[in-house]
Amino acid sequence: MDSGIYTAFSGLKAQSDALDLLANNLANSNTTAFKEQTAFYTCLKQATGSPQQNDDLNSTINSSIRLGSTVNMEEGSISATGRDLDIAVQGNGFLVVDTPRGIRYTRDGSLRLNAQSVLVSSNGSPVIGESGKPITLGQGKIAIDENGEVSLDGTQIDRLKVVTFDDLSALQQEGSSLFKSQADRSLEKSSDASIKSGYLEQSNVNAVSSIVRMVEIMRHFEAIQKSISLVMNDINSKAIEKLGN
Repeated sequence: MDSGIYTAFSGLKAQSDALDLLANNLANSNTTAFKEQTAFYTCLKQATGSPQQNDDLNSTINSSIRLGSTVNMEEGSISATGRDLDIAVQGNGFLVVDTPRGIRYTRDGSLRLNAQSVLVSSNGSPVIGESGKPITLGQGKIAIDENGEVSLDGTQIDRLKVVTFDDLSALQQEGSSLFKSQADRSLEKSSDASIKSGYLEQSNVNAVSSIVRMVEIMRHFEAIQKSISLVMNDINSKAIEKLGN
C-alpha cells in the first residue's frame, strides 16, 4: 500500500507545478501579446506485475499523476498607443523575427529602430520582411498600413512577413512572447491577418479566473498533503502498534 503514498506525492507535485504555471501567467498578465498556458493532468500506470494483480486497487495505487500544458492562442484585446511603430496583428498570424537562436515568431508588435536603422522587435530581434531580409529604414516618417506595407516618407520599403501554421500546436512557447516552430519551416504559410498601426495586443490572461483557479489548486494541494500525513503518521503508526502486539 506504500505505493499509494507515491501516487499521492505525484499529485502533490503536479499541483505545485500547476501553481507555478498560473503564477507565470499572472506575472505576464501585462506583457504585450503574451499567451497563457493552460494546465491539464495525465495519469500514468506503473507496471504492477502479473495480469492477475491489475485489479482496481493495484491500478489506483500504482498510478502516477503528471502535469501537461497547452498554449491558449486566443487573441488578446488591443489597446491604442498612438505610436507609429506599434502594431497589432489581427487574425491568425505571427511576425517573423531573426534571433541569435534562429527564426522565431511573435505577435508582440512593439517595434522600434535600432542604431543601424533596422526595424526590430521589443527584445531587439530584427523583423523579417517579405524580401526575406531584415527591414532597414532611415530617418523620416515611417508608416505601416493594414497590409503590413512599411513605407518611409511615402515610399514603400518592404512588407512585414506575417505567417501562420495549420497546426498551431507545432509552436513552442519561449520567453519574450516568442514562439519556436517544432516542425519544418516549410510548413509556415502566408497569413491573411491584418495589421493595425498605433495599437498593441494585450495578454490574453484573465487575472480574475486565474486567481480563482489558484485558490482551487491550493485547496487540492492541502487536501493531498493531509492525506499523505494521515497515511504516514496515523495509519502506519497504528499498523506498527498492532503488529508489535
